[in-house]
Amino acid sequence: MPMAIIPDIDEQRCIGCALCVEICTALGPDVLRVKPVEGWKRGKAFIFYPERCISDGACLGVCPTHAIFWMRPMEYTSGQPIPLHKNGVFEKGWEEG
Repeated sequence: MPMAIIPDIDEQRCIGCALCVEICTALGPDVLRVKPVEGWKRGKAFIFYPERCISDGACLGVCPTHAIFWMRPMEYTSGQPIPLHKNGVFEKGWEEG
């Protein structure tokens, strides 16, 4: 099973500048998106395609508020939801069902 170090985003620190989305898209992995957040004009960045992450750290380097951090190495199955770390709790992706 492949191993990955997946980034996560602290929604409290994210200012919605989308610099991380721009750099990730420009470099090819296209992992991040910005989603609307109630009461926030710009929205917030989030990890949309974690399985595409190449762990190069470009998103961490451009974040002006240091809202993006590395998670622990984890095993994953390509094409399956990857547990994401949100505020100290592991969840099964962003659309649990």
